[in-house]
Amino acid sequence: MDPVQRFIKYAKIDTQADDTTGTTPSTEKQKDLSRVLVEDLKELGLEDAYMDEYGIVYAHLKGEGDKIGLNAHVDTALEVTDTNCNPQIIKNYDGKDYHLNDKYVLSSEEFPALKKHIGKDLVVTDGNTLLGADDKAGIAIIMGVLEHLHNHPEIKHHNISVCFTVDEEIGEGPKHFDLKKMDADYAFTIDGGDISHIDAENFNAQQVHIHVEGVSVHPGEGKNALINALLVLHELIETFPKKETPYDANEDEGYWHINGIEGSSDVCDLDMILRDFDYDNLLKRSEYIKEQAALLLKKYPKAKIDVAVRDQYYNMLPYVQKDPRPVDKAKEALIKNGLTPVMSKIRGGTDGATFSKRGLVTPNLGTGSSNHHGRYEYLVVQDFLKMIDVVLDIVKL
Repeated sequence: MDPVQRFIKYAKIDTQADDTTGTTPSTEKQKDLSRVLVEDLKELGLEDAYMDEYGIVYAHLKGEGDKIGLNAHVDTALEVTDTNCNPQIIKNYDGKDYHLNDKYVLSSEEFPALKKHIGKDLVVTDGNTLLGADDKAGIAIIMGVLEHLHNHPEIKHHNISVCFTVDEEIGEGPKHFDLKKMDADYAFTIDGGDISHIDAENFNAQQVHIHVEGVSVHPGEGKNALINALLVLHELIETFPKKETPYDANEDEGYWHINGIEGSSDVCDLDMILRDFDYDNLLKRSEYIKEQAALLLKKYPKAKIDVAVRDQYYNMLPYVQKDPRPVDKAKEALIKNGLTPVMSKIRGGTDGATFSKRGLVTPNLGTGSSNHHGRYEYLVVQDFLKMIDVVLDIVKL
């Protein structure tokens, strides 16, 4: 299958995650793509391909030498719907505004990086959904490598271990990931943007849930009695550092970010994330929130404030430094394909961060996609195809 058409095939399957269900996968529809991938893998000669009870796909292709893992995730982000995704192809992009639909315009003025791709072909949305190149482009790149090897059995290659995870977008991709089933010496997530980049460092991440209970009294009788949970929460938010948000943070700096608030004057809840490349600094952020909550409880002793903090993933850098094999392989393959390797930091995370902590060192490589998690997401066809060549050179002997 043409790799671009394969990507579009996968993109049209709705796999949006949901961080409210508490199940794995968080949405059953993620398994719809996993089932398709199992069949596609078997057609390409990976006869042991299967989907486990959690929707995770494992498969292996026998070769020689190192056992190299390749990973991508099937789910898409929460910010914009994935239902009825209808990818469009722009041939020979001219740098001008492109109307995705009557309401939304893909503009190089708003997204200057587009100017680097003038003359190339782009896969874009119709403005109603995200594209899902994060990370169905990664899946299609891996499948493109496997299809090439299937069509050219004379090519000698390393042992290849494939794993397609679920729920990466809600930080739970590795939750039921099995190292033994993966069976790799080291691995790569194909889940980035710029194809010249090797991501070997990422944020440490925490999720914070704040629950506030006030004292509900009729407002007319509220003098010295009514405690408004929303206002208490507002006071807590006001204590957060003003210049440590995603809007303000520089490339090397972390941040706090509120994802959502809901509730009433009686009871309300806030969900937020904390990010920092330095784990000790991350802990300082969450401890600060707890300290400020404790101070507010002294001011409002009849209120209740609960701060729950959960680690999501960790910086992979220390583990990559101990085992540089995958980074060295990636650099060699990029150079061979005329690209200059750039070591970069992910201002986010991938499944590979947790894989690395568990003992499977897994840096991240690009897919040729940009503007992830939104309706302005796009995939540069020539970069996407080049990445198939790069990964192919990684697994060749």
